[in-house]
Amino acid sequence: MKYFIYCRKSQEAEDRQILSLESQQQEVEQLVGGETAEIVDTYVEAFSAKAPGRPLFDQMLDRIERGEADGIIAWHPDRLARNSMDGGRIIYLLDQGKLNDLKFCTYSFENSSQGKFMLNIIFGYSKYYVDSLSENVKRGQRAKIRNGWKPNLAPIGYTNCRETGTIVPDTKHFKAMRRMFDLLLSGNHSIAEIHRIACTEWGYLTPVRKTMGGKKPAVSWIYKMLSNPFYAGLIRWQGQLYPGKHQPVVTKQEFHMAQKLLGHITQTKSIKHAFPYTGIFKCGACGLSITAEKKRKPSGREYTYYHCTRVHRSPKCKQPSVEVKSLEKQIIAFLDRMTLPQPVFDWLVSVLDGNCNDMAEESAKVVQNHLKAAAGLEKQLSNLTDLRIRDIILEDEFAKKRATLQVDIAAASERAQNAETSVVAFEPIKILNIFSTRARYWYSIADDVTKRKLLKILCSNPTIMDKTVRLEARFPFMDMVELANIPRLCGAVENVRTPLHRESSLTKQQTQKLRHLATDPDVLELCDDIKHLMAQIDPDALAQIQT
Repeated sequence: MKYFIYCRKSQEAEDRQILSLESQQQEVEQLVGGETAEIVDTYVEAFSAKAPGRPLFDQMLDRIERGEADGIIAWHPDRLARNSMDGGRIIYLLDQGKLNDLKFCTYSFENSSQGKFMLNIIFGYSKYYVDSLSENVKRGQRAKIRNGWKPNLAPIGYTNCRETGTIVPDTKHFKAMRRMFDLLLSGNHSIAEIHRIACTEWGYLTPVRKTMGGKKPAVSWIYKMLSNPFYAGLIRWQGQLYPGKHQPVVTKQEFHMAQKLLGHITQTKSIKHAFPYTGIFKCGACGLSITAEKKRKPSGREYTYYHCTRVHRSPKCKQPSVEVKSLEKQIIAFLDRMTLPQPVFDWLVSVLDGNCNDMAEESAKVVQNHLKAAAGLEKQLSNLTDLRIRDIILEDEFAKKRATLQVDIAAASERAQNAETSVVAFEPIKILNIFSTRARYWYSIADDVTKRKLLKILCSNPTIMDKTVRLEARFPFMDMVELANIPRLCGAVENVRTPLHRESSLTKQQTQKLRHLATDPDVLELCDDIKHLMAQIDPDALAQIQT
């Protein structure tokens, strides 16, 4: 009779089960040595038999169907099949008479009804072993998730600790991921620019692992990493997010902000000149965007003019252009109006500091607001799940919205925890005060990118019409400006602008307004943006708030 020899191990990696194939071949050769059998071919395969689709195994059975061999020699029946389809195919070939014999080193097979029955039982037990092992592995994974640890390979920036079974930061790559997030959160860099900086300026290479790494990352890899909630302390598992115990790269608020920025990033063409105010102002006459261009005079001096794009309108907009120096002069005048007088600022800070006795009560209200917001988001998640159960929305849409809500719930819970431990009850008000007071100075020393950020934070619907810049303070800065107009603070003597301290505290109405601002979710989100900007341009001011 003619036989095929078949040896198999489950892992394709060279360093996994390294002795398995060699030992199988040795045992099979000893078995063949004592038999009178003709060996047609030998198949050695590193492929799991959990599911059908092994290329060499299928090729061997196809040759048996063509009559090239009559039997198979293997170490054990589970080397041939661990799934019902492959096991059933072997039994069917025995029934057809195309496969006449099976030889195993650990089992004696007889080609009879009883022998095929026992072989079927062994194949069924092999499948049961795989299924049972899978359930045990899944149970262990679920337990690890509940304990706050990712059950498989840690993403770049972290490493799996075999001794403790936890995930710890990989110092070099952890810092690199933080720097990439900082570039993204600055709002000045696209994914392509972050990739260029990381590869060209930093010389960054992915960590070396067994069969991969040590290469420059792809642009898509950068996007994937910056979208991974694991870096915010969350674990995505089977479409859901779970809290993790590993050290996060960014806070949940920063991650939420990063995802907003990623959602607005588009591929832009390279530009010859960068103008700081394009994309911010609109034409007051027709509503189109304001663009800019440089002009060179015969004397050689260059001038920058801002004007309406004058397209897609008939007749074309006839608004005149405005020179950049005139535009910036008007912006500075607006920032001067935004600045609280120093006596007013000092008085307001002292009043806020004097309310430290009410800190616990205010913090409790802030915590309740955050918890209420988290409860509202959880209700939205519950309603979303109901819609999915009723098959009203598709699975992809459900998974996407569920992930977004889970991130928002985690961020709201984190804000509640921060509010419980916050030392300053009116920190948002102090942030707004310092920002509005120093915005004029920061603007005078800032680069073009920072100027754009300042205007986007401070202004609402900026327009240009008849060479006049029209700027309005956005919420909540409009309320902060009103504080400067409190009659008793404006002073009786206008020429020296000395405030009259007739009262040592704010009125009830003014205090309620400050409390509303200090707990408003939009204000808190804006303050997160402001703190991130202040960390870049004036760390001392941020430290002053935090102390």
